[in-house]
Amino acid sequence: MHDALLFLKNNLADHFGIYFIPLYILGGRPAAILSAQLLGLNIILLLPVVVLLDSLQIPFFFYLYGTISSKLLMRTFQQRGSKKEKHLRNTRFFRWVQLMGTPGVVVITMLPLKGCGMWSGVLLSKVLGLPKTTGYSLLIIGSIVGCMIVLGIGEAILELGAVLLLH
Repeated sequence: MHDALLFLKNNLADHFGIYFIPLYILGGRPAAILSAQLLGLNIILLLPVVVLLDSLQIPFFFYLYGTISSKLLMRTFQQRGSKKEKHLRNTRFFRWVQLMGTPGVVVITMLPLKGCGMWSGVLLSKVLGLPKTTGYSLLIIGSIVGCMIVLGIGEAILELGAVLLLH
């Protein structure tokens, strides 16, 4: 088992550029940043990439929430989006964030929790009726702050690991 973990660590570290985007797609911002950090890569170079990947999602989600199309694929996405919207609107957390208003968009976007992120941030922006320019700005700010939070969590994990290894 130890050999398998060592092989995986070395393989990921050597070819992290190949694994970074799939890690981001499958695990989101926390998986991408924490894996890079735990592998000892220079995260300062990867943070702009994560913010860019987050930012590329914004127009898609605005389009998805704002457009109804007769195409089957778009209808499927619309139905999934409607289900997610109904589920989110019924949660206490979403109602609390909605009551926060404009800062709530930043809060829901930055949190590294399941159900938070760009999709939920765009949804809240649409529910609040914010103009797209304001929504984009708040979502990008939330992405940057979220990256910093995950970076801090990773640093805490590394420090805790170092302390435990020394004792």
